[in-house]
Amino acid sequence: MNRNPLSIAGAALGMTLAIAALSACTVVHAVTRQQDRAYASVAPGTYVIDPHHCSVIFSVDHLGFSDFTMRFDRVAGRLVWPAGGIADAIVRAHVDTSSIDTNDPALDAALRSAAMLDAARRPAIAWSASGWRPTGRNRGDLAGVLRLGGHSEPLALHVRFNGHGIDPLTGDATLGFSATGSFSRAKLGLQAWPGFVGDVVRLRIEAEFVAAPRRALARS
Repeated sequence: MNRNPLSIAGAALGMTLAIAALSACTVVHAVTRQQDRAYASVAPGTYVIDPHHCSVIFSVDHLGFSDFTMRFDRVAGRLVWPAGGIADAIVRAHVDTSSIDTNDPALDAALRSAAMLDAARRPAIAWSASGWRPTGRNRGDLAGVLRLGGHSEPLALHVRFNGHGIDPLTGDATLGFSATGSFSRAKLGLQAWPGFVGDVVRLRIEAEFVAAPRRALARS
């Protein structure tokens, strides 16, 4: 019995598409994760920022025309989560001042200069915090201090805990947070360009922390 070559090709194509669809479903199922949003069940330990899944974005008023947005590209930090839970947690984090990114190389250079961040002499802006105060389900305020060179400024972040679980792509225990806050740049010693640039800096942070391997802690 002779079969139409087009029919054979069509059947083969249909089978290939079916297999591809099943494979896609398997992949989707594999990467589906169910975060536990109860921070009371987080395992005690030390967690470090995943630099590939962390964004520190900030904005300032520019002559009243726009809320100009920038970011820092290099961020590091750790979260110590003790047996007492989030109420006793301690955070230490910093951004590399030379990693400021405005999507304009000339402006980046001006911001790194001694007139503003002075990145050559002040390589990092650091933030340390403890004392979680719950403000709602999975939300709270975390009071801390922002430091740049010899200047410091209180900075409380309004934090949403996005959940914790095992990242199926890496196998790492992961915690996720979103946070917002604001501070006065002048009080942090950043007083250049008054009138052109507003004083209030508005922050938005998206961060994932992963369980730190013992060998990484030993090196730090």
